[in-house]
Amino acid sequence: MLFDPRPKERKEDLYDFERELGELEKFVGEPLVVVSGLRRTGKTSLILTALNELGEVYVYVDLREGASSAAGIYKLLSRSFGETYRRLGGGVGELFRRVLSRVRGVSFMGLEVSLDWSPRGRPLLSELFDALDELGERLGRKVVVVLDEFQRARTGFGLALQNAVAHSYDFNRNVSFVLSGSEMGVLYGVLGNPEGPLYGRAYVEVRTRKLSAEESLDFLRRGFEEAGLEVEGRELERAVNELDGIIGWLTYYGYLRLRGKGSLEEIVSEATALARRELEEFLSTRMSRRYRLVMRLLARGVKEWSELKRELERAEGREVSDRALYEVLQHLKKHSLIDENNEYTDPVNRRAALEL
Repeated sequence: MLFDPRPKERKEDLYDFERELGELEKFVGEPLVVVSGLRRTGKTSLILTALNELGEVYVYVDLREGASSAAGIYKLLSRSFGETYRRLGGGVGELFRRVLSRVRGVSFMGLEVSLDWSPRGRPLLSELFDALDELGERLGRKVVVVLDEFQRARTGFGLALQNAVAHSYDFNRNVSFVLSGSEMGVLYGVLGNPEGPLYGRAYVEVRTRKLSAEESLDFLRRGFEEAGLEVEGRELERAVNELDGIIGWLTYYGYLRLRGKGSLEEIVSEATALARRELEEFLSTRMSRRYRLVMRLLARGVKEWSELKRELERAEGREVSDRALYEVLQHLKKHSLIDENNEYTDPVNRRAALEL
């Protein structure tokens, strides 16, 4: 259903992304494909739908949950390989098992896959990709590795993952990578860092987008019609104005509205609380007080450099250098929280920033 909050996996459940889907289906199988776009604009749904529609053999890895440590990455890979094994089944699944079982540190327990993450017992990440390359060669087709929110792999052990992807890009002819990212400036920084492992590797790109006001309204109408619930047009128009074409938030609203979770205002308030928790996570690794103040000022509509600097100095009781303010704004842009005009890219984030 359109209002299912989980990532879509079938074309009939994916709303009006025909152009993006066609582009991605055309590019699947290239050595490196990048899918970028703001958070909650359908990147994961687009990727999974394309791969399932094409009938590809793929491994999907969600890097949001621990991409900086060895233990975190190997746990994620254990889960992802297990999901792939269960999804494949049959003869292809058995071949997947045989190929991966020969890699040191990899074991199968029923339908689960376990990767040793101890320093002495763990397999090299490049060895895992080599095994997938062998699988692809035996099947006569590319094996696709999806690394969702790849920019999370920029610190700690994530550098080892970047090196493994670079190695596979160069030597594994039967492996294709799809990298996605919602913190676009950070993602492009990883790919374009002259000292980084992936520098100079060519890639093709698909970008997701916000829906137009007309598309947003049509999406909500179709979703409620599909579920058999009539909602006043005035409420739908207010929802479109509040959520600004971000399909993830529109889906969130529709899903909760179908389940009687409250009015539009109450649902937007709940979404704002969720966005604030995400912003707090972002702030946890930064000079929180300065970032909070700048983010609140931007949310209140203070966007001019001189005014931002004046308010920042007033709050801190000291002179603040141009460089310091520049770095804050650049970090917010790199993480796709604001655009080049110092406007929030997500209206719900703007609401949440007012409460920081």
